[in-house]
Amino acid sequence: MTSKTRIVAAAAVFIALSALFELLPKPRVPWGMSIDFVAVPVLLAFFLFGVRCALIVSFGMFIILNFIGFFPPVGAIMKLAATLPMFLIPALLLYTPLGGKDRSPQVFSSPLKMLIAAALAITVRCIAMVILNYYWAIPIFATVFFGISFEEFFEKQFGGAIWAFIWYVASMNLTQGIIDVAVSWAVAFKGRLASLLAGQP
Repeated sequence: MTSKTRIVAAAAVFIALSALFELLPKPRVPWGMSIDFVAVPVLLAFFLFGVRCALIVSFGMFIILNFIGFFPPVGAIMKLAATLPMFLIPALLLYTPLGGKDRSPQVFSSPLKMLIAAALAITVRCIAMVILNYYWAIPIFATVFFGISFEEFFEKQFGGAIWAFIWYVASMNLTQGIIDVAVSWAVAFKGRLASLLAGQP
């Protein structure tokens, strides 16, 4: 297969996996939030085939979530916004000394480089999600699901404390971000998928 055909075929497989993960039951952690693996195929696409494939898969995921996800289109937009930094930040870091000469996602097989990239990506994700939730998603959610204003919802859920809200949103995205990176990194590099696709023993 040509490189372009290979990317399209891989993207189709990853999009199908993303849909499957959305349909599967979602485990819950002790503090109540549910964990999903919907974005794992997006990061796998980045590690294995690069940023172009990851972009295709992320927008395929977005389309799918508008049909089978929670509270479309808001939920789909928020998932896309949370996922994009997880591979775009590492992709940008490939053009720094961290990326070396070949600027390939393969450099993130190094746990140290992955840790640096993940820390930056999750930080950007958390900031973006706090802003989007405060100014857009939660006001819509409060009105549609509870029929109350954002101010009333904010008072009931967070006691009107902005730092409680920031911690709540950031902690959820920190947890999900770590899981997304850890699972996709382990499959790509510890599972030797990246090496096999590169034709290495």
